[in-house]
Amino acid sequence: MLPNSILDEQEKTLAAYRDRNELAEILENYAALLRDFRRLKSDYEEERDGRERYKQLARGQERNPFVLVLVDGDGYVFDDDFTSGGTEGGSRAAKQLVDTVKKSLGRKGLEHCEIMVRVYADLVEALPRPFTAGFNRSYGLTDFVDAGELKENADFKLKAMLRLYAENSQCKHIYLAACHDVGYISELTPYRGSGDRFTLVRSPSLLFHDEFSKLNLNIEELPGVFRTKPLSLPAGPKPSSASASAPSVGKLSSASTPPGPQGAMLSDDSPKICAFYASNRCKYGSGCRNAHIDNKPPSSRTSRDGASLFSSDASRAWRTFDDNRRTVSRESTGGDGKNDVQLLPTSSSIPAGKIALNSSKHRLDAYIPPPTAEIISRFKIRSDQHKLCNKKHIGGYCPEGSFCEFDHSALPAELLPALEGLSRSMPCPRRGACRRIDCVYGHVCQKMDCRHRGGSAYCRFPYSMCLQDFTPSSYVSSERGFSTDDHSPTYSTEGHEEDGQF
Repeated sequence: MLPNSILDEQEKTLAAYRDRNELAEILENYAALLRDFRRLKSDYEEERDGRERYKQLARGQERNPFVLVLVDGDGYVFDDDFTSGGTEGGSRAAKQLVDTVKKSLGRKGLEHCEIMVRVYADLVEALPRPFTAGFNRSYGLTDFVDAGELKENADFKLKAMLRLYAENSQCKHIYLAACHDVGYISELTPYRGSGDRFTLVRSPSLLFHDEFSKLNLNIEELPGVFRTKPLSLPAGPKPSSASASAPSVGKLSSASTPPGPQGAMLSDDSPKICAFYASNRCKYGSGCRNAHIDNKPPSSRTSRDGASLFSSDASRAWRTFDDNRRTVSRESTGGDGKNDVQLLPTSSSIPAGKIALNSSKHRLDAYIPPPTAEIISRFKIRSDQHKLCNKKHIGGYCPEGSFCEFDHSALPAELLPALEGLSRSMPCPRRGACRRIDCVYGHVCQKMDCRHRGGSAYCRFPYSMCLQDFTPSSYVSSERGFSTDDHSPTYSTEGHEEDGQF
């Protein structure tokens, strides 16, 4: 048996082993604490850096704040005192606009913001170059931009700018001067009720659509900047006996004055016309607050009803075109209107090889009567079989000849107006200066319900082509021959259904 001395020694050894095991556990726990500390330190540093970045971003958002003023220059016309003043007038217009906006910003507590102005318009038709030059150089952030000759170009630019800056934190407020066009409603709807963010600009010379009032946004006028009265056109020829004999039209002669260039609307005291009555869609009947006027001949009304023969999506473009041609806009076709499409010359009255011009030397197309339901049906059947070549059937010559992919075979004479009506609903790029006898495009707008003349239908034509004097004044010799860059439209029931053109 082991002596006590050995047992005591073994007990001491066992105690030493036990101490070493406890120390290892302590060291392991300590190492785990160090790892946790390093991880928490890393998380803290990331959070701290993120907070610093946020502070820098917040400071950047508060740096250089500005407000944006967007103006549809085709509709919101600057005061005559400015536009007639050349370069100086442009400078005064810019100053008046900026000063008026500054006063408005003072009431909003945004007087410290810079003011950026963007005006989009067709400068070829709208304003003289000296005016825009003076406007642009007056302030570093004021720009009068040429959007091109088509009305939708200005719309496209304004909507893009609106979308870009609506979510920009440095842009503290947006003034929109385009409330004569309901096309902007969809862009503003997401910001309904944001009166602290948006201000809609009202102009006395334009109709402020009720739909904008429903958005619950701030509405103001900018006094002294834009015209206070609608642009007016000189009185045209006396109305025809048929138009003059209609008592309802006679009572509304003041409402028949078409708007002037750049989309000026009717004055506020003009009687309102029911836009739904013409298409038989007014649900109020005799109780409607607006006037029910119908000065279309019976044949027109009958043929319009026939447009409902088509119900497929493929025929929607033709139906829209047909409705727009025959739905008479009372604002645009009154007895005193010089741009009543029925004043256009007939094809038989234009001498062979000649081009009809009005007193401004703007080319006029022959009046195209609305087709009947039977013609619509026959034309659709024919075009569905093989799309027709506009150049061949309307212009009389196709440079592609037998290589053309479209139908050159004989077209019954009674179907030709239907094809020509569709083809001439596309504006000619040369506008009223075109003198080509074989041009298949339109040189004046024959859409009865054209919104440029106070109607509600979309129109591809520039204002100047819708508001011409449609009375022929002279006939001049024509040119002939398609240029290499001519790409005339061909009838198709697919595409462009949204605007009713082909």
